[in-house]
Amino acid sequence: MTLNEIRQQLKTIRLYYTSKARFSAAFDTLPHSVTELAAAYAATITSAPLDLYLIYYELYVQGLTQEAAAVDLNYSTEYIRQKNKRLLLFLQQKLSEKEAS
Repeated sequence: MTLNEIRQQLKTIRLYYTSKARFSAAFDTLPHSVTELAAAYAATITSAPLDLYLIYYELYVQGLTQEAAAVDLNYSTEYIRQKNKRLLLFLQQKLSEKEAS
């Protein structure tokens, strides 16, 4: 899986989590595959180092921007960008391993 594909999926997951309350009633009536996508990423992130886990939570579950996450975590924006890049590479490796098996 390419990094661009992962970025696109993460955008979808961010939308899902930030609007979960709004989607909840709709998904009860009309299921959507985004719930499976979010669950697959949640299962993958459980084995991540804690620093990457925290970045995933802040950016994709809470829906914060990198700048807002930097303020929230008391880090520089550049540090958050570097961690997000490492997160993307971690996800790429783990998702590729799942595809291969």
